[in-house]
Amino acid sequence: MYVDESGDAGREPGSTPVFVLAGLITPANRWNETEKRLIDMRRDLGAQYGLKPNDELRGSAILRSGPGNHARRVALIQSTLERLGKMPHMKILLTVVRKAKLPPETDVFRAGWSAHLGRFDGYLNALNRGRAPETGIPGFIVSDDTHGGQLDKLVRGLRRERPVRVTKGWWLWRKSEIENRPLKYVIEQPQRRDSKSSLLIQAADLCAYAVYQREKPHGAVLEQKANESFLKALGPNIDRIGGTDSDGVFVIENS
Repeated sequence: MYVDESGDAGREPGSTPVFVLAGLITPANRWNETEKRLIDMRRDLGAQYGLKPNDELRGSAILRSGPGNHARRVALIQSTLERLGKMPHMKILLTVVRKAKLPPETDVFRAGWSAHLGRFDGYLNALNRGRAPETGIPGFIVSDDTHGGQLDKLVRGLRRERPVRVTKGWWLWRKSEIENRPLKYVIEQPQRRDSKSSLLIQAADLCAYAVYQREKPHGAVLEQKANESFLKALGPNIDRIGGTDSDGVFVIENS
């Protein structure tokens, strides 16, 4: 799973209101095929919209200084998301932390990444149903080179302890409790890549940007009503593991 973020994990004044994580999942045996599709996509978009060879497919960079006016830049992002939403052998996980109602002691980075990694582990668990433990399919993370040591430490900890609130029982006998569900199928420490050299990281950035624009849209995005259409474009490939809202986004906002 290739992961990138949008917004920041800070709680101080001036921080973004949300922290978004997007992950693009592709099977290892389809990696070459996926990369070729992304290269072809990048070439087509370059020819259609006038992207320069060194321009990254990152949402904020495109909207700030991409080719043409704002409407053209929004159209470029929309077109890219539509292609990602239909790309074969790809699944997309989307997670957002809304900070406004969180207790002040909540670690936004930990809350977001713990949920996102847990959802990936759940995705792998679903793939492995019916398999013997020794033949299960593992997965690993490739992320933008931003929070290296902090993320490594978190992943090591989540392999030992990942508290999850679960609800059990029926009707009047339903109760909520905390269970330890450590990561089972996520192997290795996250591998870090500079987004400039990875189209998959750039694609993950665009998916995270789509969520951020729903939560806090840029004026140009609002003008084109793309704050609604960005996520709809990704819809076919969004995986809803772990419970999501109607757009396929897992929301953390009050715990």
